[in-house]
Amino acid sequence: MPSDEYKTGSQMIQLGNALIWFRNQELQMQGLTSSQFEIIRHLLTHQDMPVDAGMLMQELTLSQSTVAGILKRLEAKGLIKRQNDTSDARRDFVTLTEEGIKLEQSLKDMVCKTEKILLQGMSEPEQEAFSHLLSIALKNMNTLRFGKLK
Repeated sequence: MPSDEYKTGSQMIQLGNALIWFRNQELQMQGLTSSQFEIIRHLLTHQDMPVDAGMLMQELTLSQSTVAGILKRLEAKGLIKRQNDTSDARRDFVTLTEEGIKLEQSLKDMVCKTEKILLQGMSEPEQEAFSHLLSIALKNMNTLRFGKLK
């Protein structure tokens, strides 16, 4: 296959892998992985509403088994707790513990550091165009992956 045929896709895969690598390096001090970070980030931004595993699966586009494993590990670390839904015993709500909430500032700092590195060398208009184009590409892939749901 000629090298230019899949250049964009290859670069996107490489960028995704590099971002996950960097986040995992940065998160090691907290004993977290990139996937665990995404769950905590979601819970931090939705503290005012009930969140269950199904919502996490949908919002983060992760499988049921992946979410279940991540929640189990976060609970073992004392960063989240689960509470039964009083109206549906089959459903648990997930909330952050005090220890989980304490991670907020260090996680925000890591996000800012990642953005700064990622966007380094791009002008403001280039950054805006990059973000816009990534949104379009992600929407296209999610439409393919999930149909009209996303």
